[in-house]
Amino acid sequence: MSPEISVPIQLFINAQQKGYVKKLQFFLSLKLLYRCGKAKLDAGELLFLELTEEISSRKTTLKYIDFLVDKGWLQYNAKTGYYIIKSFDRIRDENNWKIRLSFPVDFNSYRNIKAITGAIFYGYLHKDFWRKVRRKKSVQIKGSTYHFLSPHFNYKEAPAPLSVLGICNIFQVSPSTASRLKDCAVKQKLLAVEKNYGTEVPNKKAMELCLDYNDKRNNIVFYQGNYRFQLIDTILPLFLFKKRQKLKT
Repeated sequence: MSPEISVPIQLFINAQQKGYVKKLQFFLSLKLLYRCGKAKLDAGELLFLELTEEISSRKTTLKYIDFLVDKGWLQYNAKTGYYIIKSFDRIRDENNWKIRLSFPVDFNSYRNIKAITGAIFYGYLHKDFWRKVRRKKSVQIKGSTYHFLSPHFNYKEAPAPLSVLGICNIFQVSPSTASRLKDCAVKQKLLAVEKNYGTEVPNKKAMELCLDYNDKRNNIVFYQGNYRFQLIDTILPLFLFKKRQKLKT
């Protein structure tokens, strides 16, 4: 069975926000390959990493290593000649990342970072939506009311209305990025998405003028032979988060 590691979700979020997704992928490959927590990273090991990661030049590999050293995630021991690979919990502690949720990755999945990040964004919002419904007993979104049915209600099997703009506000990414990450997650079968449409729009141009005048988003689409309002997608995560241990205070 392929070895699996539980990666704190904030690592994926931070990498997306700060633009080091490729470097995170390289770090995850080190974590998977060197479970003992240390690596020599000599010429032979670097060549193997370049082949598996499809890195075309040694310059790029060394740039990734320098980045990880600068972040303190790799620490070189001159006496032994080994690089020490920092644990996820030490990284969490140093960044004060108290959220315990993690995403399991193995050799078959760790390269799908964009899909995993999209799954985390929408999966976290799905979890947060049903938490709010449970606390308030009901939540209304654009005319639809969502009820917390009973103590036995399983939110993990219930889709939730999750907007791209909600992702943008919470995770500080652009609408195009939020949409692209969702598509990647759907392609990897990490999310199931259902498109929703409202009533017919009798006069598309007049309605668009009204929307422009009121500074509303133009979300009128042609569907099933008529122009309709495109409503918020309902989304169901097809994976389960794992939990890491609590950080010591």
